[in-house]
Amino acid sequence: MKKHLIYFLLLIGASSAFAQQSTSTSGYKYSLNLNNVKDDKLEVTLLTPKLKSSEAIFHLPKMVPGTYAIYDFGRYISNFKAFDKNGTELKVSQENVDSWKITNAKELVKITYLVDDSWDSPEIKGAEIFQPAGTNIDKDKMFVINNFGFFGYFDGEKNIPYQVTITKPADFYGSTSLKAKRINATTDQYLVPDYHSLADAPMMYNKPDTTILHIGGAEILISLYSPNNKATSAVIAKELKRTLEAQKEYLGGTLPVDKYAFIISLTDNPKIRSYGALEHSYSSFYFLPESFTPEALAQSVRETGSHEFFHIVTPLNIHSEEIGNFDYDNPKMSAHLWMYEGLTEYAAHHMQVKYGLVDFKDYLKTQQSKLNNAMRYNDTLAFTKMSKGVLDTYENQYGNVYEKGALIGLCLDIKLRELSKGKYGTQNLMKDLSKTYGKNKSFKDDELFATITKLTYPEIGTFLNTYVGGDKKLPYKEIFASIGVDYQDVALVKKANTGGTRLGYNPTTKNLFVADTTMNSYGKKLGIQKGDQILAINDLKLPEVAKVQQFLDSVRVSMKTGDTFSMLVLRKDANGNSIEVKLSQPVEFQDVKQFNILNEMASPTPEQLKLRAAWLNTKAN
Repeated sequence: MKKHLIYFLLLIGASSAFAQQSTSTSGYKYSLNLNNVKDDKLEVTLLTPKLKSSEAIFHLPKMVPGTYAIYDFGRYISNFKAFDKNGTELKVSQENVDSWKITNAKELVKITYLVDDSWDSPEIKGAEIFQPAGTNIDKDKMFVINNFGFFGYFDGEKNIPYQVTITKPADFYGSTSLKAKRINATTDQYLVPDYHSLADAPMMYNKPDTTILHIGGAEILISLYSPNNKATSAVIAKELKRTLEAQKEYLGGTLPVDKYAFIISLTDNPKIRSYGALEHSYSSFYFLPESFTPEALAQSVRETGSHEFFHIVTPLNIHSEEIGNFDYDNPKMSAHLWMYEGLTEYAAHHMQVKYGLVDFKDYLKTQQSKLNNAMRYNDTLAFTKMSKGVLDTYENQYGNVYEKGALIGLCLDIKLRELSKGKYGTQNLMKDLSKTYGKNKSFKDDELFATITKLTYPEIGTFLNTYVGGDKKLPYKEIFASIGVDYQDVALVKKANTGGTRLGYNPTTKNLFVADTTMNSYGKKLGIQKGDQILAINDLKLPEVAKVQQFLDSVRVSMKTGDTFSMLVLRKDANGNSIEVKLSQPVEFQDVKQFNILNEMASPTPEQLKLRAAWLNTKAN
């Protein structure tokens, strides 16, 4: 996440079991014509449910669950009009950025308004909307319809049926987790029981590039939009298949959904620096650079997808009241991001090492990275308190859900395995919680720890209240030692000196470059200059930017006394011509403070090996 500025976020749709008392007598009937784009806007038409009150408030969401930011989708609405059955306009007043009050609402039969897209509307003031949560209108090319950006609801009327009719070019296909009723070659219709279900299902319309996998009883759709056709869904599907097969095993041999959609939009816009994905109950939407090689793109989707796909467990089947009956207008946060995001992130990596997608040494490197990243956040702040205040007071702590949140999951899993003699872990716990609650039943925030304790052990209740609900640092040394891994919080290690320069990245050349003249004495000996583009180190070509730090760390720890350190750079000569220059010097070493060091113990005990084997589903040796 930190290397790509990728944020893993969650959107969960709840069941209509949480219905409020309805005052209408029919559902919503929306229509949207993708052929009629004017000034980069689309008109939405709504045939309204019959309302019984004299005044009605119509809303678009202020926020959607899981994005942990206020977006105010009403900003993108203009020319809002309401009509009676004779086509006469009714009085409308805009109450706030996301709400419109309609007078004489008993006579209301139709609403129309224009929607501008969030991807390329810099003239609209306010916080930028994370692209996977936004909307895109690109006539004759591609449309991103995050439904909460196009369709709204009346006060008290979110839990009645929605019908959405999409008119499209004949050669376009709508990728979504929803099941479409194909009216004809240019018309799709979707029926959903409530607003939560609609908001939980993004759509992408474009000329199709799709691949379907059948895994664990589920149909998996992989849909791709590549503006310059530099990648294909088939390559991504091939990379995803092995991961999804492993996730199926991790979840007990079958998948708890009938259909799931990976919806992927690539961009060739070099100005964008933030990419990522938004997770939903039955789909996930990706926004990634087209500049990735097809193989790197497939790997990126696989790595992020292993996290996102696990959200079919939580909070789809395990969620608090704050999520189960989400308030789009005045959102309230749950205290349990450690479970929704943290345990999901933990499972995504544990699954990979458990089923042989990565080896144990690489897994430990990932955990070390999470330990180091977690140091950027407040470790004395109770995780439950942070979660409740993540929209405002603790907004800058949100990223820790993927770092310390995942480490909470690791510690909890190993602790459970230890107490149960290897027979019970977080996989079992999530199954039991799914049975206890399920999609249609929410838990109370302040009762979850007690429920988990009842399902497991008193020691687990103490662990949760001390390290998740409390401000104590997780017992890393004790937990890792129980599986035969030595943990050091800090140590001095010798590493090769690489010059101490600050590097930047040029997205056009795809090269790292020396960003300024700050360097140490060894850098000066090498002759590094500002603007040098680095082509190779020690005669090894640099990998893609996402893997550069790992590559540099490997170089620094692998060199030995007597070796020569070299850099091949591209720089401008006196005439402005680009020339390759090789810089080299005998290697020098420096003491570097290293944090959170994880190493397998040289002589672990049989008990440690046995617990590790149970945790990883391997044989003790």
